[in-house]
Amino acid sequence: MTPRELVEILKKHDLYVRRMAGGVRADLRQQDLSNIRLHGLKLSDSSLAAINFTAADISRSDFTGSDLYGAIFERAIAAEAIFERCDLRGVRFTRAVLTKARLKGADMRPGLVRGSNDMMQTNLSDARLDKADLERTKLDGANFRNATITDANLKKANLPNADLRGADLSGADLRSTYLNGADLGGANLSNAMLGQAKLNGARLVGAILTGADFSGADIREATGMGIAKLAADLQIILREHTVWSDTGGTQGSRAVLESRDLSGADIPGIYLSGASLKGVRMAGANLSGGQFVLTDMREADLSGADLRKADLSGTILICANLTRAKLSYATMRPVELRDPNGRPTGKMAATNFKGANLTDADFSHVDRSDIVT
Repeated sequence: MTPRELVEILKKHDLYVRRMAGGVRADLRQQDLSNIRLHGLKLSDSSLAAINFTAADISRSDFTGSDLYGAIFERAIAAEAIFERCDLRGVRFTRAVLTKARLKGADMRPGLVRGSNDMMQTNLSDARLDKADLERTKLDGANFRNATITDANLKKANLPNADLRGADLSGADLRSTYLNGADLGGANLSNAMLGQAKLNGARLVGAILTGADFSGADIREATGMGIAKLAADLQIILREHTVWSDTGGTQGSRAVLESRDLSGADIPGIYLSGASLKGVRMAGANLSGGQFVLTDMREADLSGADLRKADLSGTILICANLTRAKLSYATMRPVELRDPNGRPTGKMAATNFKGANLTDADFSHVDRSDIVT
């Protein structure tokens, strides 16, 4: 399409929107407008399915009510653009800038690929959505991984099973938002408003929850909520560790909490697999259901700690103090070690209690056949 043809289409569409003679609704389906530089496009109620706006600068453009099914906005600059009530199913906003964009009432659920039974996931990974309006949007299963969504309005949005790992939602309004089954591992929810939100079965492992308001929220079966009781610096460390683990070490950083005092901490479901906890003090701590796969806990004080249903597969507990620790139903399987490139080595690491103090520790319903003592 030539620039002249595009201008003609936009002129006729403007007449169409204003219901004037000669107006024709814009039909730009499957057109390639990548790298275009046109601020303030007037394309409300237009047909734009599968349009390609890759790396385009379309700031302050109006797409209200348009069909953008399967459109591509990768690396696009769409700051202050209006996408209210748009069909955005299966749209790709990867690394797009959507600061102050308005997406109220948009449909951003997965979309069926034409001609097949495959579903396109709406992708907003690494997108910038600071102060965006996403109220009442439909975002079932959307990918917001590592997106920046600070101070955004997500009230009453539908985000079941959405991937929000590593996303920055600090200061966001998530009141009455539906987040059942969503993965918020490593997300930053500091000062976020989550009153009356639905978080049943959501994963909040490693999330920063400092100042977050969960008044009236449904957190049944949500994992990782105990982190809210920890100091802010610890929450940051655990968030970085979760991101490190979820990205295979490409982002974030491994938690090193050697000799830290977490005695009596109430942190069920905490995620510390692969962390360095040598000499950590967790006496009397509630660590039930926690993940400690291949964690270094040598010389740790876990006396009286609750480790029921925790995963201690391949954990190093050499010379640790587990006096009166509760370990019933804990998992202690050997784990195959991997090289720095993630390839299996064929070498197995067993849970190692060599030299540990196990006086009165409760190992009921634990398979101890592969552990080292």
